[in-house]
Amino acid sequence: MKIDRLKAGYRKKIIINEFSLEIAKGEIISLIGPNGGGKSTLLKSISGQINPLSGSVYIGKEDIRNISLKKLSKRMSIITTERVRTQHMTCRDVVLSGRLPYSDSFGLFNDTDQKAADNAMELMKISDLSEESYEELSDGQKQRALIARAICQEPEYMIMDEPTSYLDIRHKLELMEVLRKLSSDGMTVIASLHEPQLALRISNRLLLVHDNGNIRISTPDEVLRTGVIKDLYGLTDEMYETVKKTFI
Repeated sequence: MKIDRLKAGYRKKIIINEFSLEIAKGEIISLIGPNGGGKSTLLKSISGQINPLSGSVYIGKEDIRNISLKKLSKRMSIITTERVRTQHMTCRDVVLSGRLPYSDSFGLFNDTDQKAADNAMELMKISDLSEESYEELSDGQKQRALIARAICQEPEYMIMDEPTSYLDIRHKLELMEVLRKLSSDGMTVIASLHEPQLALRISNRLLLVHDNGNIRISTPDEVLRTGVIKDLYGLTDEMYETVKKTFI
C-alpha cells in the first residue's frame, strides 16, 4: 500500500495535513495520539470510506477509488467504532457475514466460507459462543465477534479503529498475539490504539497523529528514546514519568 501526499478531512476542513507513506506486506502500523486528533478520519481516508481532500491511496498500482467495492472487500476488511445492529443473528452468523464478498448471488456460503468462519472464531476464542444470539452477547464478546468477522474475510489489509474498545486486559493482550500471527502470515494491519504501551509492543512503525494535523512516522525504539509521547499527549513531567513505567 502507498499513501501519496494525502490530506484528509471533511468538505474544506483539513484535519490531517499532507503526508506520504509506503507500507510493506505484513507490517503492523499503529496510530496513536490524543482524542480528536484525526486518527479515525485518517483511517477512513486510507480505507476509502471517505475521499481524501487531496492525494491518493494505492493498493499495488491501483488507486483505491478505482477499485470496485466487491473487489476491495476481498482485499481489505474494516473494523469501525460503530456498533452493528442485527436481528435474529447468532454470533456465527455475524462472523460468517465477512464472507459475503465471496458468496454467490444468493448469499449462500460454501465449505470454504464455513471453514474460514471456524478458523476466525477459534483465533478470537469465541467458538463456544457460536450459536448464541449476537444481541445477547456482552460488549466485549461482540467486539471479538466483529474482529473475527474481519479476519474471516481473509484480507490482505485489515483496518482497525480502536479494536481494543470494550476488551478487558486479558482479551487486549490476546488480540495483540492474534495480530502478530496474522502479520507473520502476511496480513498488513493498520490500527488506531488508545494504549501506547500496546502499540509500542506490537508495531513495526507508528503514526503519531498530533492534534494540529501533523503526522510523525516513527519506530517504537525512536518513540522510547526521544520521549515524543510527552509532547504528543501534552503530558506534564510527572505524568510522563508515570506513563514511562508502563512501557517497561
